[in-house]
Amino acid sequence: MNGHWYCTDCEERIDKDSIDDHEARGHHVKGHFRPDRLLPGDPELLGAEVGRGDGGGR
Repeated sequence: MNGHWYCTDCEERIDKDSIDDHEARGHHVKGHFRPDRLLPGDPELLGAEVGRGDGGGR
């Protein structure tokens, strides 16, 4: 999982190693995460799409 950190008080992107320093000064730190690989969609929704046909079988 990839993460990016942002200090809302300093209004800048910070390194993971700087989180403790910013929080010790009372700053609010936000993290945004993205998985290394994207997961497939909801199987129920995908099944609904696959189950729809035009009704014109061979």
